[in-house]
Amino acid sequence: MNYQRLYDRMAPFYAPAMHLLPMWKRYVQQALPCLPEIGAILEIGPGPGVLLAQIVQARRQVIAADLSFQMLRHAQQRLRHSELSAHFTQANVMHLPFSDGTFDGVVLTFVFSAIPNGAAAMCEMQRVLRPNGVIVLIDACLPGDNNLIARGLGRLWTLFGDFLRDEAALMQARGLDVIERRKFGAFHSIRLTVGRKPG
Repeated sequence: MNYQRLYDRMAPFYAPAMHLLPMWKRYVQQALPCLPEIGAILEIGPGPGVLLAQIVQARRQVIAADLSFQMLRHAQQRLRHSELSAHFTQANVMHLPFSDGTFDGVVLTFVFSAIPNGAAAMCEMQRVLRPNGVIVLIDACLPGDNNLIARGLGRLWTLFGDFLRDEAALMQARGLDVIERRKFGAFHSIRLTVGRKPG
């Protein structure tokens, strides 16, 4: 699948769709308290820039990286409208154009499940993370209990081409310490996972 072309085409409709789903904004906001208060932050796949604007407002140094040029353009317009600024770069998470140990935090909201090779992406994110830095992931998940509605929602995500996986296990495989993992949202179908790189 050509994800760059797909998200370029989706870009004009993405932000309006998020406005029709107000809980989406509440879901992505769960990442904010998990990010370092100071230091450099990388948001991968910022979409229309809803979370990005809030990270910048917290006066953090932020770089936004997205495979889709059109998504970056919409995010940049949102920040400009709010008189905020960040650095934008078109990049593939599999080959991030940054040196080892560049960031204090890496955040992805509803992006990781769209990456076919989660293990390789985790390796690359861990590479650009500084010691004691964190990776914060928010994404859909399959429930660990018999919650039939949540299981149905999970299957719906996979029908749209997403890959629901155990983010904590992938973090641990790359030597990260999982410091937070919890489910929330509708029928506990959303999961927050935070991994810290040992100092």
